[in-house]
Amino acid sequence: MSMMILVLLLLATTIALDDVAAATFSYSMKPFHSSHVHRDHSLHHDHDLYDRMIGRSASLQSHDFAFKEDKGNLEQPEFASSSSMDADDTRDIEALLSFRKALTSDPDGSLINWTVANSDNVCSWNGIFCRKGTKRVIAIRLPGLGLQGAISPYLGSLSLLSSLNLSQNNLTGRIPTEFGQLNDLAALDLSYNLLSGYIPITLCNCTKLQSIRLSVNSLIGSIPTEFGRLVQLEQLRLTNNNLSGSIPTSLSNCTSLLVLSIGYNSLTGPIPSVLGFIRNLSVLYFEGNSLSGHIPPDLGNCTQLWYIAFSHNNLSGKIPAELGSLQNLQYLYLQSNKLESTIPPSLGNCSSLEILFLGDNRALSGNIPPQFSYLRELSQLSIYGPCNISGLIPSEIGNCSNLVWLDLEYNRIQGSLPMSVFGLPLSTLSLVGNNMTGNLPEVIGNLSQVTYLNLGENSFSGDIPEAITKLSQLTFLNLGTNQLSGKIPEDIANLKNLQQLYLDTNYFTSTIPRGIGKLHSLKNFFLHSNNISGPIPGSISGLVLLQQLDISKNNLEGPIPDYIGQCVELEVLDLSKNKLNGTIPPSLGNCKSMRNLLLHSNFLSGNIPSTLSKCTILQRLKVFENKLSGNLNIGFPASMEVLSAYSNNFFGTLPSSLVKCTQLQLLDLSKNELTGQLPSYLTTLHELRVLSVGYNLLHGSIPSNITNLIKLRVLDLTNNRINGKIPSNLERLQGFKTLGSSKLSCNTLYEDIDIIIKGYEYTLTYVLATNTILDLSSNNLTGEIPQSIGNLTSLRLLNLSSNQLEGKIPASLGHISTLEQLDLAKNDLVGEIPQNLSMLFMLSYLDVSFNKLCGRIPQGTQFATFNATSFQRNKCLCGSPLPTCNKKKKQTQKSTRESVNQGWLIYLDKYVLLIALCLGVGIGFD
Repeated sequence: MSMMILVLLLLATTIALDDVAAATFSYSMKPFHSSHVHRDHSLHHDHDLYDRMIGRSASLQSHDFAFKEDKGNLEQPEFASSSSMDADDTRDIEALLSFRKALTSDPDGSLINWTVANSDNVCSWNGIFCRKGTKRVIAIRLPGLGLQGAISPYLGSLSLLSSLNLSQNNLTGRIPTEFGQLNDLAALDLSYNLLSGYIPITLCNCTKLQSIRLSVNSLIGSIPTEFGRLVQLEQLRLTNNNLSGSIPTSLSNCTSLLVLSIGYNSLTGPIPSVLGFIRNLSVLYFEGNSLSGHIPPDLGNCTQLWYIAFSHNNLSGKIPAELGSLQNLQYLYLQSNKLESTIPPSLGNCSSLEILFLGDNRALSGNIPPQFSYLRELSQLSIYGPCNISGLIPSEIGNCSNLVWLDLEYNRIQGSLPMSVFGLPLSTLSLVGNNMTGNLPEVIGNLSQVTYLNLGENSFSGDIPEAITKLSQLTFLNLGTNQLSGKIPEDIANLKNLQQLYLDTNYFTSTIPRGIGKLHSLKNFFLHSNNISGPIPGSISGLVLLQQLDISKNNLEGPIPDYIGQCVELEVLDLSKNKLNGTIPPSLGNCKSMRNLLLHSNFLSGNIPSTLSKCTILQRLKVFENKLSGNLNIGFPASMEVLSAYSNNFFGTLPSSLVKCTQLQLLDLSKNELTGQLPSYLTTLHELRVLSVGYNLLHGSIPSNITNLIKLRVLDLTNNRINGKIPSNLERLQGFKTLGSSKLSCNTLYEDIDIIIKGYEYTLTYVLATNTILDLSSNNLTGEIPQSIGNLTSLRLLNLSSNQLEGKIPASLGHISTLEQLDLAKNDLVGEIPQNLSMLFMLSYLDVSFNKLCGRIPQGTQFATFNATSFQRNKCLCGSPLPTCNKKKKQTQKSTRESVNQGWLIYLDKYVLLIALCLGVGIGFD
């Protein structure tokens, strides 16, 4: 049984490009494919990178709104004195008052002095700036005030307005088209609002625009091609909207453009190669779109580029070697695309490169270029999979003396770890999911700054080096799924900061270190699938923050210590498949956060403690294959999704507390000593996929409303004392009708279940939508087989044998094209075998023996593979493999005697058939 846990890699980049003071924005970079390892990587880029590049502060000073043509007027700003107003002054004031009137909320009273009575002092209004010596408004700066409402179109009449900043508010509605009348407008910042609609084309009339910031809104439509007329434009920031269409090639006319930030929209099409004509480009932020085509080699002409983010698109082709000419490039993000071929060695010429992310490009192949050794400023190198990077880690990588993050996980890298790696100031080293071999060297202890060390899912061998216990900064250590052996070092207790420890699926022996309880920060501890023996140490009670403990599939002995209940943060406890004995500790009821309690396949005795009812979010309780006993009426929590307790010695009736478990998906209480009837509340558990209570002592009839369980896929009532008729309205069982996928999916129930077929036991490790089984065999059912059974069109195994059913075999069974096993033996069925059963091309097992059938056996297809045992002991069946129908009775009797005389051959055929069935089921259910 395996779990898939996604791992997120967080990068704060958007605000780095949108110049919002004291803000951060993170995005999910990639999934992490380990079955149990979870981690968070966070890169926090300095949010004023661009402003530092051009020598400005990230936060404008109170009057720092002037652009090139206004600097002479505002170097020593003064407010105009009161005097009579001309028409232009009046128009400006009316526009401002209209803006305030359109607002629906000013939570901090920021515009309290915007009044008609105070109009003579308009230049002292909060956020208003006037041209020196006049009352003419040239700038409005009202960021982050929580203003709500629409933007008044009357602002378009502020004829001298050069700067408008309404960012970080809650403004709604559209951007007024009247803004196109602002001929002096140089800076427009409406970012971080709730604006919708299209970007007005009229903005192209504002030919003095140097900066347009509309990021983080809900704008739709395309980027106006008319923006190409804005030849003075330096910054165009449109990230995090709902823009569509392609990137306009006309932007190449904006020869002053420095920053083009259009990430996280729905843009399509190629990256225009003509952008390479904008020689002063510094930032290209296109991340999180659906761009396609190749990365233009012409971008190599933009020698001022220092930031490129094309990640999370559909770009294909090669990484252009021409990017190697970008000497100023510091950040290159190309991950999560469809890039192919090899990594160009020319990237080693980008001498300023600090961060290089190329991961999640499935067709990216070849070796890591040794030329990367020239990247002396490189601090983060990430080529995480799925990729096809192969070969060795170049020893020259040790020359990257500033490298703190090396992530090459899930590739095909081979060989051993180069010694040069251990001389780097690494804080993160992730090589999980490769083909690396060799021993872990003692010099691993030189990584004194490492906090995240992930070497799992390789083929490393030998012992864990003692030096690894000196890495005192470690918070994450994964050595799982290797070929490591020997003892787990006792000094592992020195790793006081360790939060996640994965040592599973190796060949470790001896016992769990006694000092493990000193790891007081530990949250996840995985040691399953080893050869660990001895008891569970008492020190484990010191792991007070422990959330997941999996030490299953070992040779642990002795009782489950009662003090394990002191790990009150436990969410998952898996002690299954060991040799534990004794009782289940009642103290587990203290673990109020417990979701999965897996104790199956041990030698536990006693009852399930009633204290588990206090675990109010418990979802999975698996205690099957133990020696447990007692009554099951213990008060299961309503949160239960899986209860599997088969192969124990429980007695009494089915637990009444399950009536409140409305999310229950699997109930397997088979192979116990349960008595009583099938309770009617079962029919109200509408999420049930599996109901298995076979091999008990149940009696009474099948509840007629059992067909309310429309998601049911497995119904196993075999070997009980159930009587009465089979419900007639079987067509309501939708779970047996929908043809699901044979692949693992969100509709798959990831739980073990044992199915017994003709006395042979098979274990399904998960229940797919296609695992459909109806087994009512070995009961006392009477009446006819309902015609509605033919509506269960995705049924694979049907066993109604060893009952007292009568009437004819329904011809509707021929409609179940997925049927692989049909067992109707040992009943009182009459009539002929329906001819259309010969069209069941997937049927691999058939048994209609010991009935009262007559007539010709259908010929051809699968029926040609069945021998006489499938049809024996009937009234008058004839035809292959039985004697032909036109021979005399005497000859038939002779043939019958010959069949009896050759009984040992018949039984041999039967076992061969069962072996074939076993293979068929194994293939069908895996």
